[in-house]
Amino acid sequence: DNINWNVRAGEKWLIKGHNGAGKSTLLSLINGDNPQAYANAIKIFGTKRGGGESIWDIKKRIGYISPELHKYFDKQLSVEKTIASGFFDTMGVYKKLNEAQIQTLNTIIQEFQLQNVTQKHLSALSFGMQRWVLLARTLVKNPPLLIFDEPCQGLDVTFTKLFLNSIQQIAAQQPTTTLLYVTHVDDEIPNCINKVLILQNGKAKIEKAENIQNK
Repeated sequence: DNINWNVRAGEKWLIKGHNGAGKSTLLSLINGDNPQAYANAIKIFGTKRGGGESIWDIKKRIGYISPELHKYFDKQLSVEKTIASGFFDTMGVYKKLNEAQIQTLNTIIQEFQLQNVTQKHLSALSFGMQRWVLLARTLVKNPPLLIFDEPCQGLDVTFTKLFLNSIQQIAAQQPTTTLLYVTHVDDEIPNCINKVLILQNGKAKIEKAENIQNK
């Protein structure tokens, strides 16, 4: 209800709120998955939504991961193709990768230590490893905006720590990357968060990150 929210390049936002507060809906408006995005005054990357850009023009600059993406992702894809699909925001690879993409793919496979499982189906991996691979997919195109909706949901302590360490490294190495992060669990909040948006009963308020206890 009358939410007026500005996110500037390089900011790291935590989005909090009770179940049903509208967190995922808000993210879907930004990501272009919600048709109401065109019925509201929304600007993304400085351009008003509905100005002629395609959904793919929007998505190519956004890295997105959520429990829903994980749930419905094609688990019969190989790890290599799963990560490569992040270049095209598709569930599968329908184009031949160019040399630069191949090099980037190989680099991120090494960084995520996935060299030994590249040809395995996603379904052959543990839940935590599947989410780890999907994180690699999210990052492979080096997008300026990262949207993480409950990214640690279902992960054990080990993979949660790996996940949070990766986010911290991204924040340190790429300070201009913008992050929108949703979680209900204080232990899953990365230390790089510097802004907080709280949704409650259809209203939004902004708090300083220091008011959120990071453990």
